Amino acid sequence: MKTKVLKFGMPLMAFLLAIVFAFATSPEAVVEESASFTGYILQNGKCVEVRTCNNAGGPLCMYNGAPVRTKISDTQCGSFLTHWVN
Repeated sequence: MKTKVLKFGMPLMAFLLAIVFAFATSPEAVVEESASFTGYILQNGKCVEVRTCNNAGGPLCMYNGAPVRTKISDTQCGSFLTHWVN
């Protein structure tokens, strides 16, 4: 009797657990690929807005030969932005 219960019960439990775990996980957040970021360069000690970049990977976003960055404060620019042209 014990083996009949195990032969039927174990696969049933594995199947039910698979269903439970499938609904328990949440999907990854979708990253907006067409999002644009305002780019800044450091000019005369100030972080000045120059152009928008999509930051989708690839080559650095450039403005007049200078790499474009994010803005931390009025006097400090942050990390480099990238721009991929489709």
